[in-house]
Amino acid sequence: MSALPTFEQFRVEQTAHWDAFVALMREYASSDLNNPGLSSIHGDMLHPQERYSGANGQAWLIQCAAQWVGCGAFTTTRETGLAELKRLYVRLPFRGLNASRQLTLHLIKQARASGFTRMGLSTWRSNTVALALYERMGFTAIPAFKNHPDPDLVYLGMNLTALDAVTTHTP
Repeated sequence: MSALPTFEQFRVEQTAHWDAFVALMREYASSDLNNPGLSSIHGDMLHPQERYSGANGQAWLIQCAAQWVGCGAFTTTRETGLAELKRLYVRLPFRGLNASRQLTLHLIKQARASGFTRMGLSTWRSNTVALALYERMGFTAIPAFKNHPDPDLVYLGMNLTALDAVTTHTP
């Protein structure tokens, strides 16, 4: 069995990083969205810094061997203390290599360090691979925390204040 590649995370702050983040979101929107017409990703691509920087949240890139392999972010919600995990995307050649899990763990830790007490996300019922990953990481079903027209969304969340949050769940 060969070793998994090493991944590094980079906070999106520089112009070149924002450009890479938007390019990855564009790739995500063109290939992996369940219902692109209902997604807010198009507005996010126009103004990513408004949504994912400062007090509103953070955007991150994940890299392997000097190549951007994915992205993810979290942002505020209308619920106090709840960060929403957003735009988690890993390019196809890097799926199954632990990049999604590493990036999700990193985003959770960053949200907790930023003062959020809970994290929520939404994904499609048909996204069984992601649902399995999130459930292994300790996410459980929660009520909808946003108004969204897609009836196929599943809402998951976790408490970020528990001592074992994100650290004791199986890979």
